[in-house]
Order: sequence, then C-alpha cells, then structure tokens
Amino acid sequence: MAKKMMACKAAPEIEIAIDGGETVLLRFDIQCISNIQELDGGLKGLMQMKFAEMAATLLFCAAKDNNQDFTQEKAKQMIAFMSIDDVKEIINEFSQSIGVKPGDEAETKKLLAQILGA
Repeated sequence: MAKKMMACKAAPEIEIAIDGGETVLLRFDIQCISNIQELDGGLKGLMQMKFAEMAATLLFCAAKDNNQDFTQEKAKQMIAFMSIDDVKEIINEFSQSIGVKPGDEAETKKLLAQILGA
C-alpha cells in the first residue's frame, strides 16, 4: 500500500481589537465545530438563527477556547457594535475554513449539515 502524503494548513484565525486594548482571538478549527455541536439546538439551531445571532454564535464558538473569560453575552455585545462588513468577514472566514466560497450561505449550511451529521 502506498503512503499518502498530505499537506496541512493552519486553521484560519482573526484577532479582533476592542476599544481599550483588549483583543479576542478567533480560530476556525475543529474545536469551533465541536463548540457549535454543544450548543442547544446544535447546527439546526445555528441555521435557524437570524444574521446577528448566527454571527455572535460563530464568534463565541471560535473564541471561547482561546479566551478564558469569553461568554456568549460578550459575543452578542461585540457583534452589536461591529460594522456589517466586519460581521460578514467573520462569517466568510468561517465559511472558507469549511471549504465554502465567501457569501454562499446556502452552501455553508449544506456543508455544515454534512460535517455535523445533521
């Protein structure tokens, strides 16, 4: 049997700077997916959320393992004060991390359903 070689790339990251000098590191990796699965409603719940709530949930799931005191409430507050372009960038980074072209929400949801077995 032939040995298969695989080149791995690092999970995408975004560092968000908040007024006052605080930063929040988002990492779109397998742990982010696991965090989504642990939420009430899991993927199905995520897919039924409104835009701002979905963005806050993704922000929370991508940040909670890298930022000790990060909460869902903090994620909601951050999203509420971000520009729409910044919110879209978070969603697009997540989408790209799972192999979906930016802006293709239907494809993102379809691929997430396959990954999470929903």
